[in-house]
Amino acid sequence: MDTTSTNSVMLHNSYDNAYYGEIQIGSPGQKFKVFIDTGSADLWIPSQIWPRGQFPHPKYDSSASSTYKRGNGKRVDIGYLTGSLKGFVSSDTVEIGGIALTGQSFVEATTAPHDDQIFKAPFDGILGLRLISPTEGITSPVWNTMIKQGKVKTKVFSIWLGRYSDSGKKGGDDGGEITFGGINTRHFTGTHTYVPVEGNKNLLSMYNILVGKKDSKICSTGCKAIIDSGTSNILGPPELIAKINQGIFAARGCLGFSKLPAITFTIAGKLFPLKPSDPFMRAFHTVFDYQNPSSVKVGFAKSI
Repeated sequence: MDTTSTNSVMLHNSYDNAYYGEIQIGSPGQKFKVFIDTGSADLWIPSQIWPRGQFPHPKYDSSASSTYKRGNGKRVDIGYLTGSLKGFVSSDTVEIGGIALTGQSFVEATTAPHDDQIFKAPFDGILGLRLISPTEGITSPVWNTMIKQGKVKTKVFSIWLGRYSDSGKKGGDDGGEITFGGINTRHFTGTHTYVPVEGNKNLLSMYNILVGKKDSKICSTGCKAIIDSGTSNILGPPELIAKINQGIFAARGCLGFSKLPAITFTIAGKLFPLKPSDPFMRAFHTVFDYQNPSSVKVGFAKSI
C-alpha cells in the first residue's frame, strides 16, 4: 500500500542526531518544535510555570487558550534513556500536519535535573508515537487519538529521515518528513519489506547480523529489537555490542571510520546493510502499519 498524503510534517535535521518538527497547541495555536520519538508514547512540552531563566524555549500558556482543559492534577515523571523530567497532565487542541486533535492530553513539563541533556536540545519537547493501551501511559498518545477520532483514512504513518549533508538548507526544514495516514513514495525505492511486531513496544524478530560478509553469530537463532527514531545509535546488551565493535575493529575516536565494513541485519529473510554513517531509520524508509489491530507490522524500503 503505497500512497501519498498531505498530512505531513517536514522535519528539521540537527546534524544527523535529532529530527524535529512543528506542532501547535491551543486556540489560538502556540507553536512548539518537538522531537519525533517512536520509542516513547507521551507528548510533552515545557509549561509556562517552568522556573524562569532555566529553559530558553517557548512555553505553553494554558491561560491563553480557549480550548484548554485541566487534567487530573496528578504530578508525573517521564524517564528517557538520556534524561527525565517532571510535570502534570493537561488537555487541549493539538494540531500536527494539518490534523487537529481535540482534547489531546499531554504533559506540561515543569522541571528537569540541572544536568539533563534536554537543556542542550534544539527542540522544545518530545512527541512520542508508540501506540499503547489507554491504561498504560501517562497520556493518550497522539497516534491513538488520530485513530480514535478518525483523522486518518489509512491507519499508517511513515518516516523518512534525510542526511544533514543532503539538506538544501544544511539541516533546514527539508531534513526529513513524517506522514500520517499514508506513505510518500518520493522517499524510497523498491517495495517495503514488512515484519510483524509484538506488544506495545513494537518488538520485531531479527536474525543473523553480518559484519562485512562475515556472520557475527549474533542473533543466529533470533532476537528481539525495536525501531526507534529517538536515537541514532545501535543499542543492545553490552556483550553483544562489544562483539560487533570487535568485528568492525571500531577504535576510539572513530579512527579509520571511512574504511569500516557495513553491518547487515537480517529481517523477514532479507538483508538490510548499514554504512558506518547511517542509523537504521535513515538508511531505510519506515512504515508503521496499524490497519489490522491484531497484526501490527513495520515495513522498510531503501531511502532515497
